[in-house]
Amino acid sequence: MRGVRWAVTFVAALVAATAPGADAWREQLERRLSALDPSRPVDYVALAEDVVDHAAGASQDADRALARRLAALAGALDPRGSGRSAALLLAELAASDAERARMSAVGAFLDPASDAREQRAADADAALSLVRAFTHYRRGEAQRARDALARGQAAALLDRHPDILQGGSARFLADCDAMRNSGAPAMSPQQVDALQALAAGAIAGAPRTWSEAIVQGGLAPLAEVDLADPEGIFGVDPAECLWRGGRWVRRTDAK
Repeated sequence: MRGVRWAVTFVAALVAATAPGADAWREQLERRLSALDPSRPVDYVALAEDVVDHAAGASQDADRALARRLAALAGALDPRGSGRSAALLLAELAASDAERARMSAVGAFLDPASDAREQRAADADAALSLVRAFTHYRRGEAQRARDALARGQAAALLDRHPDILQGGSARFLADCDAMRNSGAPAMSPQQVDALQALAAGAIAGAPRTWSEAIVQGGLAPLAEVDLADPEGIFGVDPAECLWRGGRWVRRTDAK
């Protein structure tokens, strides 16, 4: 036991001796910021993580803001390569539950093993659209019911589940056409149970962030991830990625 305590004490002393002091860290930070190169986005993420580790005292808020900027730039510069790491760090640093859920969803989308995840997300989207469609259906809101059924794969999903509605999407649309004269169709408890079971199963199989978003925000549509618009995903202009004279400048301005 004495040997273990000695080893722990030795390691702690070694770390304390080799860790840069506050002033040395600030000097190192300035050098590393100035050395950032947009052709190496991973360096932005690495520096963001170091900034978070060193954030303390009166400069903590500014340091965390800098870390968010660095991570966002890494994601915007290279969404497929550094985007997932950047998004997960941004989720950790998020100031609100909504932003945390959004960046977690971005991270999940950019997961290299996301093919199956994307399929589960598509299934969940279809199930939720179907739930919305039947919500309007039971209220007699024909046009809204049609619009909801037209989203994603909702109609195809209904066709695969005759226990929800015999005749599938064709019957659903015919009922919508008849609503003007006959009012909202009735659904049996068994049909409602089948619909709820389908939705629950799809949500349970979806990426965790989908389930969290539904709990936090209800059935509102989730933000889409468009890799053609990295600025929109990460909220920064990737061209403004060089640190010069204590501020961020565009690549063209740094030449």
